[in-house]
Amino acid sequence: MALKEWDQTLRDGTKLHMYEWKPDKLENVKGILQLVHGSAEHSKRYDDFAKYLVKNDYIVISDDHRGHGKTAQNKEDLGFFAEENGWETIVDDLYEVTLLIKKMYPNLPIVMFGHSMGSFMEREYIIKYGTNISAAVICGTMYHTKMVLKISQMIAKHHQKKLGSKEKDQMVYNLSYARFNKRFNKEGATGVEWISTDKKVQKAFKEDPLSGQVFSTSAFKDMFTGLMFINSKKNIKKGPKDLPIFFISGEDDPVGNFGKGVKKVYKLFKKHYTNVSFKLYPHARHEILNEPIKTDVYQDILIFYNQAIKTNEPKKD
Repeated sequence: MALKEWDQTLRDGTKLHMYEWKPDKLENVKGILQLVHGSAEHSKRYDDFAKYLVKNDYIVISDDHRGHGKTAQNKEDLGFFAEENGWETIVDDLYEVTLLIKKMYPNLPIVMFGHSMGSFMEREYIIKYGTNISAAVICGTMYHTKMVLKISQMIAKHHQKKLGSKEKDQMVYNLSYARFNKRFNKEGATGVEWISTDKKVQKAFKEDPLSGQVFSTSAFKDMFTGLMFINSKKNIKKGPKDLPIFFISGEDDPVGNFGKGVKKVYKLFKKHYTNVSFKLYPHARHEILNEPIKTDVYQDILIFYNQAIKTNEPKKD
């Protein structure tokens, strides 16, 4: 197995840091996984998951989004997308990565995995560009009412005008991310107990200089704008109706309101798509790929992708 990293120049000149995990021999490769990481983290955190898929005949390609990981040019850039239209920009970046994958591997199907904010990006990708992929796993997603999101967007927009686009928005962070740990605060003092029950995962996240950053005023505004778009019923139904979609989440994940928000999104998709499935993992928190039951999650994802690709294969005479 080999891991390759490089900087890919995008349409506007931005250099997106890229990762490719692939097997030494390519003749048995079934498909390409385009992996979409979440907020305040980076693609290298998915190294174990990527290696598992490579062992099972997939190539994994991912990017560090704008304002994340090695794409961010400096500490000040962490948590900042763009001055304007940041959400549309990072979703369009995913499509540009898809086009790159098609150029690299024109004869292999592409499947997608998005976690947390990456799942929000993936949901908009499905609406706009879904015909380019053969299956989608939506992991650790959320649902909020339009009113809640509109108020949140207005607060962040006001802060952007008052403080500037790149200023870290500690107030909005305290009202959103910091509250995810409310149920788990009694367990310790890291503030990230909500991500996983595994103490080693919590410690690694806290000590990672490229994880845990507070979003800028504009990035919060952008994300709330994106959430309003993807939670709209009229937008949800615009994706390809036969795309296989698998919703997965931890039963103890506060981002998905402990399963309730994820079920809400699943039911909205179920009304408009013909192949939608759903699974909650008991006693698992936000990062189910970093929980003790991760091997079971890996296996469920692999089975789903294999079945989707097999179903989409041209029938032989």
